[in-house]
Amino acid sequence: MKYLDVVNFEAYVSGCAGSSGVSVVWDKPDSTPRTDGKTMWLPAITTKTSAEWLTRMRYFVKHETSHVVYSDFVYLNKVKPTGILALVNNLIEDHRIDYLNDSVYKGDIVISNNFWELYTSDITKRIESEDEELCNEQLLLLPIFVWDSSIRNWIGTAAETCEAMRASLDADGVVRLAKLDKYIEELLVTRESGNAEDVMSLAERIIKDLYDVEPEDYKGKTSAKGGKGTASKGEGEEEAEKGLSSDGVDRLITCSKLLAAIGHEHTASRTGVHLTPSPIGRGAYQMPKTTDYVVIKFPDLHASVRVHTSTYNNKSKVLDYITSNGKPMANKLRMKLQTASKDRYEYGMKKGKLHNGSLHRVLQGDTPSASRVFRQRKVSDTLDTAVSLLVDCSGSMSGNKFEMACAGAGALAEALRPLNITFNVLGFTNTSDREEKPIVWVFNDFGERVSTVELVDRFHRASACLWENSDGDGIAYAAHALSVRKEHRKVLLVLSDGSPQGREWAGDIQAYTKQVVSNVESSGIDVYGIGICDSNVSRFYKKNVVVDNLTSLSPTILSIIERSI
Repeated sequence: MKYLDVVNFEAYVSGCAGSSGVSVVWDKPDSTPRTDGKTMWLPAITTKTSAEWLTRMRYFVKHETSHVVYSDFVYLNKVKPTGILALVNNLIEDHRIDYLNDSVYKGDIVISNNFWELYTSDITKRIESEDEELCNEQLLLLPIFVWDSSIRNWIGTAAETCEAMRASLDADGVVRLAKLDKYIEELLVTRESGNAEDVMSLAERIIKDLYDVEPEDYKGKTSAKGGKGTASKGEGEEEAEKGLSSDGVDRLITCSKLLAAIGHEHTASRTGVHLTPSPIGRGAYQMPKTTDYVVIKFPDLHASVRVHTSTYNNKSKVLDYITSNGKPMANKLRMKLQTASKDRYEYGMKKGKLHNGSLHRVLQGDTPSASRVFRQRKVSDTLDTAVSLLVDCSGSMSGNKFEMACAGAGALAEALRPLNITFNVLGFTNTSDREEKPIVWVFNDFGERVSTVELVDRFHRASACLWENSDGDGIAYAAHALSVRKEHRKVLLVLSDGSPQGREWAGDIQAYTKQVVSNVESSGIDVYGIGICDSNVSRFYKKNVVVDNLTSLSPTILSIIERSI
C-alpha cells in the first residue's frame, strides 16, 4: 500500500462522511469496520492492506453513508423484518440507495463497478461452498440476486455478475426468475421515487409469489436460526420462537447462514456489506493518516516544538561556508545548466524550416540527402524540473552533521533559485510524545522565495527538535508533494545519517522505508540517498553515495543535480 492510496482513501472517506453527517473514528488495523448510523469506525491502513480490501472498504463507506442519507431506519425498527423478508427487503433497499447515490456522485459508479467484480466472486464461492446449508440458501435466493443484478444498468460489471449467476440457477430458480419479470417496472419506479414502505411492500409480494410464504410470519418475531427479536411476547409468539409459521408448520425460511455471509446479521454492518478484518501480516507497518502529520511552516511553529529554545548548530559557520564555497560551486552549476537549457537547431532534416546552407543538396538528384534541406528547432526541457531535498532531523544529526545538511541546502538554493527551477527543502523527525507523529519541517516550500540567511535561521530553529526518525513517513510525504508537481522531471535527494528509528508500536519502519523508496523509484522520480558519515543509505536506495565532511557535501549535491537534469 502506498501513501498516495492512503491520501486518496482518506479524502474519499471524508467526502462521504461529510455528505451524510457521519463522524469517522480510525480504529486499530485489525478491527472490523462498522457504523451505528452516527459514527463510522474504520481500521487504520497498513502496508499489508490489500488492494481488494481497499476496494471493499471504499464500497463499504459509500454504501453505509448512503443508507444513512436515504434509508428509513425508524420504519425498519418498527417492522423488524426477519429471515427471507429481511434479506429480500435489504437487497431491494440496497439497489435503491446505490442507484440514488451513484446518480448524484458519478465517481461512485467506479467504486460500484470495482466492487461488483468481487461481489460475483463472493456469490460463486457461496454456491460452491462445502457448507451445504449456506449453499442451499444461496441457490434458493439466487433468482432474486440475478434479477437485482440484471436491473443495475448503471453498473457495467453487474451484467457479468448476472450472467455468471444465471448459469447456476436450478430448475426452480429459472421458474422463479421468470416470475420476477413483472416486478421490474415497479422496482424502476421505487428506486426513483419510492420510500421504505414501498420497498417493504415489493419485498412482501415477491416472497409470497416466489416462495409461497406469508410475509407476516417474518415481522417482529424470532426466527428458528436467526437472532432474537425485540418484540414483546403476544398471542402466537411461542410458535414463532420455535420457528413455526402462523399455521404451526415449521417452514419459515430463515436464511440465517446467507444473512450472516453477506453481512445483514453481522455486527460490522447494519445494512449488508460484509467485511472481515484485513490481515495485518508479518512486517506490516501502520501508515500514519494525513491528519497525523505535523507539518511545520515558518514563521508559525507547531505547539509541540514552540516551547523549545535551545539550538545546536552554528549559524555563522554555515553562512561563512555557503558564502565562500557554496556560492562559487552553485555559480558553476548554474552556468552549465544555462548552457544546456538553450534551444538548438538540428540540420539536414526532411521537414521544418528551409535552411539556405543546405540548398546545394537539391542538385544531388535522387540521392537520400537531396531532400534533407530543412532545419528543426529543438526546445530544451532541461529546466522543466522539480527538486526536493529531504533532510534527516533525528537526534544523531545534531551538531556538525546538521550544519553540513544546512550548508548543502543553502548551496542547492543558490544554484536553483536564479534559474527558476522549482525546489523545496524539507526535514523529517517525530514528535517526542508517545504517539510519535511524523513531523515535516518546511524549510523552503515550492515557489517560496527564502533568502540564504533566512534558510539557515530556519535550520537553526529546527535544531532544537531533533528526535526520532521514521524515514519512510518523511519520504512518502516528500514524494507525494513531488508527484503532484506539473514539471516533467522530478528529483528527490534524501540526506540521512543512519537507519530509520521510532514508531516501533506501528510496526517495522525499516521494511516500510525500503518499500516506500522502491515505490518512489518505480514511479519515475529520480531518488538518491546521501549518507552523512554513514553507509546505511546503501541498504535503502539503489542510487546512493556517502560523504564524510562538510567540504564534500555541497559538491555531491550539486553533482547529482547536474547528472539528473
